[in-house]
Amino acid sequence: MASNIAFAQHLQLYTTYPKISVSPGEVIDYNVELINNSSVTRNGRISLQNFPKDWDYEMKSGNYSAEEISVLPKERKSLNLKVIVPSKIEKGQYRFRLVAQGESSLPLTVDVTTDGKSSSEFNSPQTNMEGSAKSTFTFNASLLNRSSDAQVYRLGANLQPGWGATFKVDGKQVSSVNIEGNQRKDILIEILPPENIKKGKYTIPLFAQSPLNQSDLSLEVVITGSYGIQLTTPEGLLSTTATANRNKSIQFLVKNNGSSDLNQINLHASAPSQWEAHFEPSRISSLKAGESQTVTAIIKPAKKAVAGDYQITLDVKNNETSDSVKFRVTVETSLLWGWVGIFIIAIAVALVYFLIRKYGRR
Repeated sequence: MASNIAFAQHLQLYTTYPKISVSPGEVIDYNVELINNSSVTRNGRISLQNFPKDWDYEMKSGNYSAEEISVLPKERKSLNLKVIVPSKIEKGQYRFRLVAQGESSLPLTVDVTTDGKSSSEFNSPQTNMEGSAKSTFTFNASLLNRSSDAQVYRLGANLQPGWGATFKVDGKQVSSVNIEGNQRKDILIEILPPENIKKGKYTIPLFAQSPLNQSDLSLEVVITGSYGIQLTTPEGLLSTTATANRNKSIQFLVKNNGSSDLNQINLHASAPSQWEAHFEPSRISSLKAGESQTVTAIIKPAKKAVAGDYQITLDVKNNETSDSVKFRVTVETSLLWGWVGIFIIAIAVALVYFLIRKYGRR
């Protein structure tokens, strides 16, 4: 009967875990005690019986390979049995015995939990993310090399046109990764969708390929829509003329050129010192995708603004997107002052004419 203690007349073989569940490619370390129950020194020739084909093992006591161990009376010796489970192996239970020949036998059972058709494992704790078309989707993944030898894995993705995928290991962008036998590497994956992609659910197939095998990982990205906004005039002109100290009203269009609705849109104008500039209305509560709304920018140059070109900045934004335009305003001299100037000139001419008529002969 299988037990963690194999009884014999003089020697006993003991291990804490005689039955272990593992995955293909794993290495099992058995810590075994050879116990001498007799009153004389006993020698035990150590070997494995019914050991599975194509498996490998290493047995040591201290720093030496253990084939035969001598144990003093009423004492024990430790030995280490390392069993290497093949990567390509069928699921099931495998039984064998550790034997101190002629003295004791210890039954061992290894339960291989999965088929070892693939000697690597590529997975992520979270394979689904949601965001806008301008989002960068970042996934944490890991790649396990189940084989006993180091492997170089090429990392890649089968992407639709416009999509991008980058892989990072230890903070550096990579296209391949070297993993020692039975070791795991953490991989950061960044997925970038096309800018004008439509709403929907998209599958991102990734792979890690070595000379021995390929492991696949499927990620899912849910695009909630793209965000875009534009501020312009109905004619597309971004300049006007104005007069000092007088209001000038200009019609603008706020366009939602994304695929998602926009909420709480704020409009703001920045003008030169002593100028006044604002929008009416200054906030749009919501704007559906593909629609536009007319707003009015009211600009008043400073009272003492001299003739010339000036620039104001007009902004529109909400939490998701924004737009900014530079608008040129050319300040012209008031027509009233032009007439005043003409009137003054006329008076001056008339006065000269009068003086010539009156005093010309003297």
